[in-house]
Amino acid sequence: MEFAIPISRFDPSRVTWGDPRSGPFRKIIPFGYSENSMRLNNLIIVLQPLRILEIDWARNQVILEESKKIPFLTKLDHFQNNITAEIESIPKHSLHDVHLAHRAQVSLQPWLKSKKLTLYLSSQPDTLPFFTETGQAIFSEANIKAGDIIRAVVKVQGVSLQMTEDNVWTGKSRIQHHILQLYKVKSD
Repeated sequence: MEFAIPISRFDPSRVTWGDPRSGPFRKIIPFGYSENSMRLNNLIIVLQPLRILEIDWARNQVILEESKKIPFLTKLDHFQNNITAEIESIPKHSLHDVHLAHRAQVSLQPWLKSKKLTLYLSSQPDTLPFFTETGQAIFSEANIKAGDIIRAVVKVQGVSLQMTEDNVWTGKSRIQHHILQLYKVKSD
C-alpha cells in the first residue's frame, strides 16, 4: 500500500533523496518523504482542486492554476527551488558517479512557472484513471476542457538527469512525475 500526502500537509523540507538509478540516457534520483517516525519510499501528493488553463493533446500536457483563495502551489515552488539548489551543487560534490559535461549549464526544466503547474499525461491519456461526479470516465476532449476544476494525485518519482552516451550529465534535468488519478470536481 502506498500513502499519499495532501498538499496542505506537504513540507518540501521533508523530501528525501535516494540513490541514483541508471536508465537509457538518464539517471533518476528518486524521492521519498520522512516525517517524525514515518518514512515513505515514494512521494505521492494529492493536490488541491486546480483550474485547467489548457490541455495540449498533441504534447500530452495539462496546465493548471490554483484558486486565489488557497495558495498551495507555493509549496511546490519551494520544492522546485530546493531541487534546483541541490542539482546545482552536484558538480561540486559529485553524486556517486554523476559528472557534469564541461561547459554544460545546469538547469531544471520548470514544473511550476508563473504560478502555473504543468503535468504530463501518459502517452495514452484515455487510459488515465479519471473520475467525474458520476463515476469513472475516459479522460478525453468530450469529458474535460479548459476551465474545468480537477484534483490530481501525482507520484513524484524523482529528478531525472539527462545523460550522454558516455554516461556524462548534460546539465539538463526535470522533475519526473506520473499522474495516478484525476478527479473532475466541477465544470466551468
